[in-house]
Amino acid sequence: MTDSSGLELRAHVRRGDFELDVHCSAAAGATVALLGPNGAGKSTLFALVAGIDTHDGPATDVEVFELDIRVDGRVLDDHAAGYRRPAEDRSIGLVFQDHLLFDHLDVIDNVAFGPRSNGIGRAASRAIAHEWLARLEIHDLAHRRPSRLSGGQAQRVAIARALAADPDVLLLDEPLAALDTQSRIELRRILRRHLDTFDGPRLLVTHDPTDAFVLADEIVVLEDGRISQRGTPDDIRRHPTTSYVAALGGTNLLRGSAHEGAVHLDTSDLVLTIADTSIGGDVMLTIHPRAISLHPERPVGSQRNVWQASVELVEPLGDTVRVSLAEPLPISADVTPGAIDALGVTPGSPIWVAVKATEIGVLAT
Repeated sequence: MTDSSGLELRAHVRRGDFELDVHCSAAAGATVALLGPNGAGKSTLFALVAGIDTHDGPATDVEVFELDIRVDGRVLDDHAAGYRRPAEDRSIGLVFQDHLLFDHLDVIDNVAFGPRSNGIGRAASRAIAHEWLARLEIHDLAHRRPSRLSGGQAQRVAIARALAADPDVLLLDEPLAALDTQSRIELRRILRRHLDTFDGPRLLVTHDPTDAFVLADEIVVLEDGRISQRGTPDDIRRHPTTSYVAALGGTNLLRGSAHEGAVHLDTSDLVLTIADTSIGGDVMLTIHPRAISLHPERPVGSQRNVWQASVELVEPLGDTVRVSLAEPLPISADVTPGAIDALGVTPGSPIWVAVKATEIGVLAT
């Protein structure tokens, strides 16, 4: 592996029946989100980078085939050379879902812990801590113990503690997962602002696509221990390559075979018309839920794809309503609450579905 600015890692390990095989990087000044379902390998990768997952002896159940982790060329792990830098010497700031604050210290001394560990004197460490508490808008909590903090307050303290240590890398493991909705929205705003001021690489582990789309510059999607897709948030939203990735952005993903503008779907007898008649062979189609219109009767108009379906689920999502449709093609449509009332849509009711050919994204596979 060549030296580079930022975080660079290769990991090929096995734990029981699960195998993780990943190569990814995070540039200095960039936030990379490791996004994936539970069991995809995100937490294992996080622990390996942090150095808190012991993998160097028979007492563990982790078998290492390859592990090479570097920050700005500085080696943290080189399995081939038999080298592993201790966790306390990695200069990594850690933020966990459950805060892990020191119960016996008040907030100011929790945040001052990092600078003190770096050899900075008590007074100077507390001055740094006061500065970070002010930045995170919690200076009034300086002398509280963790037991007297709300979940959102405790997580702000955990973030301040990580940043006050002036680490080379910032790792965040589901930092907003344990918070209520309002606290999550507020802390996401604050976290975004402070991530942008951190010069080192930032690695965010999350299963929440909103956190990834809002906080990350690049998203790396993990599925079953492998990277299934990577790209900017817009890339991930607009060009999903797996059903899981499509579901993250609410996009319907279909596969089939195209010939002269007609796509025969793999999982349905329905044939969809696409705008580009030059594409042939195996294709992947993407249809955004907002591109699908619902009608009480067969529509007459410019739509090239029209069929009748039954409603499986009606789910309010803020200012829209997600309608999941059943056979002949299980897909989802997003409509307004007013449209739901006008259509009289309920689970089990029949509905006509229409999609314009120009609204269907096509990617040859």
